[in-house]
Amino acid sequence: MERVVVTGIGVCCSIGQTKDEFKDSVYNGRLGLKPIDPKRFPTDSACYANKQACVLDQDLYADIEASDETVLTYLGNRVIAEALNDASLVPQELNPHRAGLFVATTIGGSYAFMDFTKKRIQEGIEVADYELLFKASTPNITGSFMRALGWRGPSSTISTACAAGTNSIGRGFDFVAGGRVDVAVAGGIDIFTELSFAGFNSLQSLSKSICQPFDKNRDGLTLGDASAFVVLESLTHAQERGARIYCELKGYSANNEAHHPTAPTPDGSTAFLTMKQALQHGNMTADELDYINAHGTATGVNDSMELNGIGRLMNDRPVYISSTKSMIGHTLGAAGSIEFITTALGIYHSFVPPSCNVQTTMVADEGPIRLVQNRAIDQPIRAALSNSFGFGGCMASIALRRFDN
Repeated sequence: MERVVVTGIGVCCSIGQTKDEFKDSVYNGRLGLKPIDPKRFPTDSACYANKQACVLDQDLYADIEASDETVLTYLGNRVIAEALNDASLVPQELNPHRAGLFVATTIGGSYAFMDFTKKRIQEGIEVADYELLFKASTPNITGSFMRALGWRGPSSTISTACAAGTNSIGRGFDFVAGGRVDVAVAGGIDIFTELSFAGFNSLQSLSKSICQPFDKNRDGLTLGDASAFVVLESLTHAQERGARIYCELKGYSANNEAHHPTAPTPDGSTAFLTMKQALQHGNMTADELDYINAHGTATGVNDSMELNGIGRLMNDRPVYISSTKSMIGHTLGAAGSIEFITTALGIYHSFVPPSCNVQTTMVADEGPIRLVQNRAIDQPIRAALSNSFGFGGCMASIALRRFDN
């Protein structure tokens, strides 16, 4: 099996339109929450719990929407290009059959579907563009990424709810580790729609104020926009070209606990199993962990079950935790990939990423689980986990380690 390393990172979200902007914002605990511009969609209905989200800059969003009927394609291509440039790779110079792309999304072709449905209702079926549904479908979004890269290797589009971003990186890891490709671009993209905002509101999952993961008074999540991709390479390929290495990807696990459409098992038993399996896959133990990037949605059962699972995994051994969602919101299919990136940047730059917005912590002050609050801690991270525990029982965890020759 090949060792797998991270050599490139690309990000665009509410707190940074590039990797470097994002890193600085995470370190300083910057919050991306702002009112949703009515030009994007109206939020004046009394039924909405909140009118805010961690949205992209409205001018950027408007430019994307005007030029790209899928909304996702333009931004995905931009961030994939940043990740490859960060890795000092030119896609056209790679063997097109030895390079793969693994994409996560839950929104996918929803923008085209919504446009089609609105026109069909408002203007009649004769003006509705059925061809648009095909051109802007989820598989064709991934296909457009591959065409832009000029690659002919493996690709996939994963939509396992909130776990999709971690699953896509795990799939890329499997292909590189198995020697089937030399380079994989993996990650996720979701720019939430009026439909998804209304859906989470209907589930009563949206916070009425602000996202407060691991706070006793938490009342739900906020949504966010993000495109986040990494370049994974075999260690051999990376070293042959003298690439910078952010960290090593060691192990990965994915399960489905088959418990409930939206709620996890309260005791955290499947979360524990998933984290344990990721460590075992990487020949690691919990003793090595310095940090866990938690799923941390700030919903009632999710946070408590995750703390149960982490507590069982660590068994009174100290570990830092935080939730990136406190800063950038829940970015749906991109969540696992941008949280993986947060973890990788912390490992490479020797800081422990923070959570924001906590006022009354669920974590005991003197306990082994240590919630990092408001600003990063300057401290090396030897090894870490990044967790994604989503709707439908989809659960995934991925293990990273500081790169040592």
